[in-house]
Amino acid sequence: MKYFVAGSTGLIGKNLINILSENHQVTALTRRDYKFPENVDQLILNYENSFELPQADHLFICLGFPVELLDLIVMRGSVKKLFYKVDYDYVCHLAEKAKSNGIENVSVISAVGAHAKSLNYYLKIKGLMEQKLKSLNFKKLNIFQPSHLLGERDKPQGHDVKLFEDITNFSGQFLFGPLKKFKNVAAADIAELMAKKSSDSSNGVNIYTRLDI
Repeated sequence: MKYFVAGSTGLIGKNLINILSENHQVTALTRRDYKFPENVDQLILNYENSFELPQADHLFICLGFPVELLDLIVMRGSVKKLFYKVDYDYVCHLAEKAKSNGIENVSVISAVGAHAKSLNYYLKIKGLMEQKLKSLNFKKLNIFQPSHLLGERDKPQGHDVKLFEDITNFSGQFLFGPLKKFKNVAAADIAELMAKKSSDSSNGVNIYTRLDI
């Protein structure tokens, strides 16, 4: 199988590439040169310019602008433009290119609680992105809605994020039933789920959360 991974230098993308490249041909779609495993190809894209995608069996879109913790609650005006560009414009443009080049199977990272009519800007844009990708009518569209992601990032996390994780890791123990989807989740577990669901027979639009791990 031939897989493309966009957002390949991010927390989920790196984990996904390591998993997929064990048994498949993988190309990392990236905006800069990066040291991937030797058996992983690179295709450097500038999302601001026109580009084409070669054929592939599945496209994984893990793009996301790195917003700060407080921006998840009330996003600053200076951040909104950058966030929208990456999490809506880039994601949707990439999906449209995939569709026009015959790629019919797509997996995308969204967020738990995403809804096009949400009063929260972060969740609203994620919901609008989901809405747009659904309208493209892929053979298989897997939408993953993780909660806060745990894992080792390239850039050190601030004390506020570490405190948030300590608190929510503890409070998450008291979330049961459907509320468990809001618990923090390891990025590696989401990557494993993405790889697993890409090869099953569930066509159409499929939405996955932490509950599916």
